[in-house]
Amino acid sequence: MGHIEIVTNDNQSDAFAVRQAVFVVEQGYENEYDAIDDAPGCIHVTLLVDGKPAACARTFSQATELACAEHAHELPSSPCDADATPESTYILGRVAVLKEFRRQGLASEVVAAAEDAARAAGAVCMKLHAQEYVRSLYGKLGYEQISEVDYEDEGQPHLWMAKRL
Repeated sequence: MGHIEIVTNDNQSDAFAVRQAVFVVEQGYENEYDAIDDAPGCIHVTLLVDGKPAACARTFSQATELACAEHAHELPSSPCDADATPESTYILGRVAVLKEFRRQGLASEVVAAAEDAARAAGAVCMKLHAQEYVRSLYGKLGYEQISEVDYEDEGQPHLWMAKRL
């Protein structure tokens, strides 16, 4: 693999291109973009390989989500909630890797970069609503399941997971 670079918020369109290819074209999601994408507290992370977008993620505080009322989830409780506030509880999502770059560890790298960005913004707890089939990936990265499987995201099986940062 070539030169890897992580960029945060520099080029939102690169992250959107990865999300479009993975979630809309490949997986068939219809409602990929929402108001949180443009919220001031949303952090977009893009992993570039040789200058080309290969993977992405986004993260934002629960307070940011609550400010975008049309989208707010009631987050399941977790062990990392003890001293967390809506400002220090972050939500990770839209983690995607283009098909030609999979199985090279890039998902782990983009998740770590999103965690670093959230931590720098004040996060102490990270929660995510993962597709069920990638539960083991997040488990290897230290996330613990905190909910039963649900089908609220366009009928696809998802579950909530959390990690102390």
